[in-house]
Amino acid sequence: MPSCSPALRTAALSTLAVGAAVVLSGCGVVTQILGGADNNVFELNVGDCFIESEMSAVLGGGEVSEVPLVDCAEPHDAEFFFSHEMPDGDYPGDAAVTAEGSQVCEGQAFTDFVGVPYEESLLHSYALTPTEESWNTLDDREVICYVYHPDEMVTETLGGAAY
Repeated sequence: MPSCSPALRTAALSTLAVGAAVVLSGCGVVTQILGGADNNVFELNVGDCFIESEMSAVLGGGEVSEVPLVDCAEPHDAEFFFSHEMPDGDYPGDAAVTAEGSQVCEGQAFTDFVGVPYEESLLHSYALTPTEESWNTLDDREVICYVYHPDEMVTETLGGAAY
């Protein structure tokens, strides 16, 4: 049984995605300065785990250069579960990128990873998407999806959680 309505989750996802797109717009410059840290936003992998509140703190604090990853055997409430490459071409705009992120991250990839459809799950799904700057400067086309457990920390993968 979902913890909130799909409409509310979609609105929250849209707000987060727009905020992430705005914040991530400076990542290209920061990444070049950092020289590629282990937790660099452009080096995330499916299976990486983190604590969502720490991600939110990073997103709310200005330019994002890295994600505060934790070992999946340690307490966490979020996990990157799917990566999708958008097609080459001109940047399609923030709304189109956000919509594709939502469609990909709440669709079959979510069902395959969690074990139940998004609409039936209490887990939330969000996307980190390319910005216009990263699209044009870094040829960034990756949408990376993460699943988030809003009610508790876990010490294993959220894959196959079936709730």
